[in-house]
Order: sequence, then C-alpha cells, then structure tokens
Amino acid sequence: MSKIAIYARKSTESEDKQVQSIDSQVRELKAYASKMGWRVDHVFVESKSAKAPGRPIFNKLFDLIQKGEVNELISWKLDRLARNPVDGGAIIWAMEENNLINIHTPQRTFCNSGNDKFWLQLEFGMAKKYVDDLRDNVKRGIRAKLENGWYPHRPPLGYLNDKEKKTIIPDPDRFRIVRKMWNFMLTGDYTPERILAIASERWGLRTRLVRTGGGKPLNRSAVYKLFNNPFYYGMMTHQENLHNGKHKPMITKSEFDKVRSILESRNKQRGHRHFFKYTGLIRCGECGSMITAENKTNRFGSKYIYYRCTKKKRDIKCSQKYIEEKELEAQILTFLDSITISNSLLEWALRHLTHLQVDESKNKEAITRSIRKRLDISKGQRAELVNLKLRNLLTDDEFLAKKAEIEAECNDFKTQLKDSARNNGQTIEQCIKLFDFAAGAKDAFITGSDSEKKRVLRYFGSNLVLTDKTLNVHGQKPFLSIIDTLNNHFPENTPVEPKNKNELQRNTGARKAECLNWYCLVDEVRTYFKESNDITHSI
Repeated sequence: MSKIAIYARKSTESEDKQVQSIDSQVRELKAYASKMGWRVDHVFVESKSAKAPGRPIFNKLFDLIQKGEVNELISWKLDRLARNPVDGGAIIWAMEENNLINIHTPQRTFCNSGNDKFWLQLEFGMAKKYVDDLRDNVKRGIRAKLENGWYPHRPPLGYLNDKEKKTIIPDPDRFRIVRKMWNFMLTGDYTPERILAIASERWGLRTRLVRTGGGKPLNRSAVYKLFNNPFYYGMMTHQENLHNGKHKPMITKSEFDKVRSILESRNKQRGHRHFFKYTGLIRCGECGSMITAENKTNRFGSKYIYYRCTKKKRDIKCSQKYIEEKELEAQILTFLDSITISNSLLEWALRHLTHLQVDESKNKEAITRSIRKRLDISKGQRAELVNLKLRNLLTDDEFLAKKAEIEAECNDFKTQLKDSARNNGQTIEQCIKLFDFAAGAKDAFITGSDSEKKRVLRYFGSNLVLTDKTLNVHGQKPFLSIIDTLNNHFPENTPVEPKNKNELQRNTGARKAECLNWYCLVDEVRTYFKESNDITHSI
C-alpha cells in the first residue's frame, strides 16, 4: 500500500532565486497527486539549503521512511530533495533496501530499478555539480571584487552599497555620526560604552534597515567591532587577509592605530580600582617595562601618588626608583613651557595658514587642469595607434609595445589626478589645530581634569621614558620644530605682522629675522603633515 509524502523546499540563499515558493510548490504537487489519483498522507516543507547534510525536516521525513510510514515521495524536482552526496546516497540506499518504492516529480517517476537508480545518481550528481559551480563562481566574483578594490559583502556602518555603479559610498545618514564616534574615541576620554550611549541617545544612531530587520541601536560588541575594523582607514578584511579598498576612508591608519592602542591600554587597566592619569603612557628607561602607579600613605597620614617601574622583565634587574606624581607633573609643565606660543603668534599663524590654504587651492586647480590635458593627449595617441594598426602600418610587436607604453603613461596621469584630488585643506586644518594646541596646552593641563591632563600628555608625547626620576619627552616632529624656533626667538615685543614674504623686503634686522623664523616653522609643520599619514590628530 502506498504511503505518500510531499516534500517542498526553498533555500533562502541566492542559488534558489528562480525556484518557486514553497506554497506554490505544495499547491502544484497536491494538484499533481490529485490528477494521478493518489492520496497524500504527509506534507513536509522546509526553508534550508540542501548543499550540506543536516536538514531537520528532511531528517524527520527520512525517519518515517526508515520506519515504513512513508514509501513514496513527491517533490518538485530531485534537487529539492538533495544537493549533497550524503542525502542523495541515503535516498538511493533507501530504494535499494525497498524502504522507498517511487519518487515522483511532475516531469517523471523514478522507480526502484537499476536504470532509474542510475538516473537518480546522475541527477543528484548534477545537483551537486550545480552547487559546486555556484560556489566557484561566487568565489571568483569575490576575488574579482577584491582585486578591483571593492568589498564583496555588506559594508560596515557608515557606508552603503551603490547597486547601480557596483561600488561603496558613504552613508549620508550615518557617515558623519560614525566619524564623530571615532573623534570621541581618539580623545581617550570616553569609553566605547559611553560613546555608544551618546550616539544612540543624542545623535539617534540606528542600524541600517534591511529586509531581515535593522533600525535598532548598536549593541556593545558592535561598537568594539567598529573600532577594530580596518575598513574605516581604507583596507578590507577577507578570510583574515587585508586588501586595499577604493572606498573613501573615514580615518587614517595612524588614527586607527591610536584607537587600538587606547583600547589595549583600557583592557590592561580593567579591574583597577583607581584611575591614574599617566599610566599606560610611560616606559621605564632601564628595562623597558611600563610605568605603574600606586596610592600611598606615609607615617604622618599624608596621602600621595607615586609612579614606578612594574619590573616585569625577569631577565633584567631594574634599579629604578619611584617618583611622586607632583614631581612628574612639574616636569611635564616644563616641557609644555617649551612648546607654548603667545596668542599674538597664534593669531599670525592662523592668518598666514588661511592665506596658504587659498594659494594651495589655486595651485591644485592649475595642476589638475595640466594633468587632465596631458591625459587627453595620451588618450588621443592611443586612438591614433589603433588607427595605424587597422591600416596595417604597424606590426603586432610594435603595436603591443607602444600600447603598453601609452597605457602606463595614462595610468600614471590617473594616479596623479587621484593624488591631486586629495583635500590639501586637511593639511592646513591640522596645522591650525597644532598651533592652537601649542597656545593652550599648558593652561588646559593646569586647569583640566585628570582625563584632560592625560589627553594632553598623550597628544604631544611620543616615546615617553622615565629614567632616574627624569621624564624624557621625545615630542613629535612638529613640536620639536616649535621648540627649536622658540629657542631662537627674539624679544617678545618684536612684531610679527607681514601677510606675505614680499613684505619682508621692507623689514630689517631683528624683525626680519623673527618673521623668517616663523615662516620657516610653518613650512616645516606643513611639510610634516603632507609627508606623513598623521594628518588628522584629534585635539
């Protein structure tokens, strides 16, 4: 006696985009069974890919076949039953054991015969081959996208897929908000959890709306993933490998490394009961271990904080002694004195940088026009080369050699255009931030909170080393330029007012030397920011 079951399946994956829905499959199969005069005892439906074993509904159906409660199947096509050798082999073996008599599709019926079982094997093999080919095509498409500089998956928060151009573009609703989250993190004063609360409550940040959901606040783990994703500085991660991306970076590599350093420092300090301003920033000059801090109370009841080497390197016997926090802060203030510029000099630097920004913009436009003109000439040469080849005036070797030369030239011009299109105003902006910081850092350190003091030290300090109770601050290059200029500084009342270098010709003596001093400083700072990746300090 026939015990018939209908099995309908639709994968949620792209392989089944052209397959009918489950409801339409069931409706068609019931009509087919009615037409054939069969009574259907069971209907099984499942939304799961068949490319790997482990479908729960299919396994339940197979248990009934093994128990003899089902001995005939109706399915839309054989690939609805199996697309992997394990499930396909199990079906054929069930027929071999006479547990399964027939498999019906609207196209044909497969009986328990040698020929039909051969065709079953062939059909299941073709279904497996389809899955393999699909997987190979997907992998090839992913490799091609990565080679072209585009992310093959859904981009992270702050970016969108441009479906028409097949590229990735900034999300107009979220790009600036996510950038502000990075800015807050770069200060070192905010935890990822606090930034998450601000972004969700004040700025209304929500995830993208997609077919499966979205439109909700980020969770804690998503924020940590965001701050560890190299996509934001222009790189793409695929199978633990990094690839260069063509999308617009949100941050620089130096900013990314700085945030990673802040997060690692916070992880090391997690669980500490006290907040110490300068831990995680200074190393011991003798053994290279980090400097830690402790609260102490002397015999008279006075409380104080001192900093000392952790002495964690067992192979080095470190002899360094502790230093009180007040003495350490006095040395930091001494360094801040060495980089502090007056308000009048700050105002002059800001005016001069504004003029430079206008000049750079004009120069960039002229350079861009020149490069475009040369690129158009190269494209014309390439078209003429093709005409010469069509007229058989060039051999294949001559054509290929000249074509490669012209293509290399065009690519070079395109690269120059890309470099020219970069926002030089960003360099000027960072120069302005630097001079503004130099004018107000000391006051911010004296009057600021503990977090503000740590932020100031982190910003200007590079390779902070404590040796014999002396803090050696190897400041970053722009600050060294300021220190050198201040060391050669003329009397404070010397005016520094010319708007351009031409006006220097009317100045003499100390005033002229003073102006040249500051022009040279601005040039050095601009050069540093242009040549380095560190052009987006968060002040």
